[in-house]
Amino acid sequence: MKPYTFLTLQLASRDINAYYFTGNKGGKRPGLVFLHDITGIQNSTLETAYLLSEEGLRVLVPDLYTNSWGVKYCVRQVIDRFIRDNLSGNKALEEIHQIIDAFQKFKDVDPNRLSLVGSCLTGGFVLHASLRPEIKAPVVFHHSFGLTGSGFPEECVGSVKHTIQGHFCHTDPLCPPEKVDRLEEQLGDKLERHDYDLPHMIPHLFRFNEEGKEAYERMLRFIKEKVYE
Repeated sequence: MKPYTFLTLQLASRDINAYYFTGNKGGKRPGLVFLHDITGIQNSTLETAYLLSEEGLRVLVPDLYTNSWGVKYCVRQVIDRFIRDNLSGNKALEEIHQIIDAFQKFKDVDPNRLSLVGSCLTGGFVLHASLRPEIKAPVVFHHSFGLTGSGFPEECVGSVKHTIQGHFCHTDPLCPPEKVDRLEEQLGDKLERHDYDLPHMIPHLFRFNEEGKEAYERMLRFIKEKVYE
């Protein structure tokens, strides 16, 4: 028996597929939207979602590359300046908000106790989701977009509702330390920062080595603290 349900989400401009992991606990549970990176949904993505669901979370893994959208999605990220610079109101970000909105309507999800995890291609979306009061545990892994400054528009900083947990690499051309330093200057105590001697693919390394395991345990601790409080 598969540990997930395969379903379709209807967004404003397209339908996307998603994997839904419910775990083994009844009633309304805190929810987590787990976004894939530029490589798309991998076995490691689904394995992590399953493990998180076994911790009592309802976990949704949306496939942003549904119907062979992979190349189109990535090209749009590069050529659309609003997406590239992670500016408010861009089309890719609006899709993430629509996914969250749809997830809140799931009958077994507590709509006010949510987490969002994103990395690389999708990391910048987490920063914007932290403006939503129901996203109590936003977790970002090395956000590649936006490409300017800290990767988070200054005008959004004052609206951040909850602490963001950030995981970054000491050496990372896609999300260099100076970019993270600027983000930390912006957010202050609203950013819980962790740095690793790992390559730019931390969520795929959760069970690969000790630092990867440490990143997973930190993420899990943070999510449970915030959505179960």
